Amino acid sequence: MRKSLLLSLLLLVVLPCRAQEGYTHLNLAGGWMYKDDLTANLALEFSKRHYNSYEIYGDAYKSNVDDSKNWLVGVAYKPMLTRSRNTFLKLRLGAGIGSNTEHFIGAMQAGLELGYVLPGNLVLMLQQKNEGVLRVNHNFRTGLLAGIKIPL
Repeated sequence: MRKSLLLSLLLLVVLPCRAQEGYTHLNLAGGWMYKDDLTANLALEFSKRHYNSYEIYGDAYKSNVDDSKNWLVGVAYKPMLTRSRNTFLKLRLGAGIGSNTEHFIGAMQAGLELGYVLPGNLVLMLQQKNEGVLRVNHNFRTGLLAGIKIPL
């Protein structure tokens, strides 16, 4: 009787646990791209095993040089490169499709994401972004974004 009660209690504690599966975050970021351009990013990030994650994102971009604007939606995969107690570094690889004020565009993205985890799983992030965009005036963009990840 005692063993079955202990086993039942142990199963109630252990079954809800999922090893190395993380949180879902809402990411808000904004920053500057090379040649005085602005960008903003809104994403929904899903954490998976071994702290890897993927995200569904939306980007808005505005060029101050030629006053062009474009919008992208896409997906990105973010494998973990290194992690310490409160910080992590991830590689960010993604692709997106969208539009500017004239026609359809496509983009490939690569970069790094540095994050610092605060209590309550709130994350401050710094993201370095490189982007190759088809059918725009500035085909290659690079920049730095700062943002926050809010757990859902």
